[in-house]
Amino acid sequence: MGQKLQDIVSTIQAQQNEIIREEINKPVLIQGVAGSGKTTILLHRLAYLFYAHKESIRANNSLIIAPNQMFIDYVSDVLPDLGIEKVDTQTYMFWGKKILGWNDHYTLSPLEEDLRFKEYKGSVEFLNILESYFNEFESNLLENIPYSRKERISRRYYELKEQFPNIDMEERLGLSVDFAFAQRQFDQAKSGYVDTYFNDDIEKKREILAYFSRSVNIYALYKKLFRTNLLDPDCGKYTLQAMTTSGKNTYYRIEDLAPMVFIHQKIYGTKGIERDYIMVDEAQDISYIQLATLINVAKNSNLTIAGDLAQSIIPPFYIKNWQGVIELTDKMTKKETSYHQLQRCYRTTVEIIDYANEIFKSKFPEGYKLPEAVLRHGDPVENVYLPNDFGKSSEKDIKIVVEKIKTQFEKGAVTCAVLCRDKNHATEIYSILKKYEEDIDRDVVSYTESDYKQGVLILPIEQAKGLEFDSVIIMDLNDALYPDTEITWRLLYVGMTRALHRLMIVTRSSHF
Repeated sequence: MGQKLQDIVSTIQAQQNEIIREEINKPVLIQGVAGSGKTTILLHRLAYLFYAHKESIRANNSLIIAPNQMFIDYVSDVLPDLGIEKVDTQTYMFWGKKILGWNDHYTLSPLEEDLRFKEYKGSVEFLNILESYFNEFESNLLENIPYSRKERISRRYYELKEQFPNIDMEERLGLSVDFAFAQRQFDQAKSGYVDTYFNDDIEKKREILAYFSRSVNIYALYKKLFRTNLLDPDCGKYTLQAMTTSGKNTYYRIEDLAPMVFIHQKIYGTKGIERDYIMVDEAQDISYIQLATLINVAKNSNLTIAGDLAQSIIPPFYIKNWQGVIELTDKMTKKETSYHQLQRCYRTTVEIIDYANEIFKSKFPEGYKLPEAVLRHGDPVENVYLPNDFGKSSEKDIKIVVEKIKTQFEKGAVTCAVLCRDKNHATEIYSILKKYEEDIDRDVVSYTESDYKQGVLILPIEQAKGLEFDSVIIMDLNDALYPDTEITWRLLYVGMTRALHRLMIVTRSSHF
């Protein structure tokens, strides 16, 4: 990895260097085509910031949000070569569960997804619903305090909210209760009344604080939202069907995690979870509410996010364009987002980029600019035609592919990725190729190991996002696995552009 990093450093271009050295205390957004160096820029920017702003930006209080565990492993190998240690690198899901204090008994619901509702619950519109719901909850909470002088607590609460907006709700409630009881004792002392009910006051304060504590269970509070008239009843029914408890397990849908983190931040604030700097890679696949929760914990708006709209491969494709992201970021930070666009591909060869552009040029998002390959030539893209899908092939045909894989290493490859349509497809291909490990003379590694290793890595295209390999083989490219849909074209674009040097397509027909 050290030599590879030196190669990367030697190819850093002027535009990339400009982004690396961008000033701090403002959000930065990078749109970069596949192979444009987005991840390299993010990591080098971190290294630069830790050096140039060591007093205000510390490695041990920074955060990298990554798309999957294999990407985290890849980054973890690179960071030490940049002199970076102890940077917290997590998936959003792991980070979000940690914020909520959830253990492994909080589990994703196995129920089928509805992409309409999933997209809605990641939208700016739903973010506004959460704000309205929280304000309503806050008002009702104060109105129902079990105390005859609750109006004193409420009045003081809103005074503190206006005067000290950075105080979180929990602290504001505690201070308001203390103030109300202190005011009562002051009024009594002023009138000459001697209070003999001190212990009763302590007990009443405990009762009020216990009421607050019961009312702010995040999971229960979020569920109540879907029983209000703020939302479509069908959306409520869909969400509540999944939010259940069975034995030790508590279930939720993946798109409901970020809204619960958002509510948690509204109640408990961000004081203990604020980060000096946050980097988000593969940002095209996050939701607006995930983004909002990260903006909330980015100290002084210190946030850099990078992505590629053409590589959005996780439905429902929350981010259709970067303008919505810029608007949300500007609004929340009250600062102007610095936007950069990278079109040159430094990863792969002219032959592979030309091949991919020819296929996908009519499939890219509107206004999307095609990748431009740096003038580095290599082998032509190779198509291997088999009579059947690989899983149903004869031993003779399997050995043809095995020999092709072996040839990749004879040509100098260190990593060769066999990319599959999904996890089931990857499991099937792995079970076949593992038997030929000795013939290939390299380790055959399953995606389930979640580790970026040398050898033959067999993984779903989705889990190859953000990574690169010397050689890439797209397995079983046919109409059954890859119908003519938006998600198909996005997946194939991601898959083909993972290749550094060589790309091979294994297919039953010449449709592609």
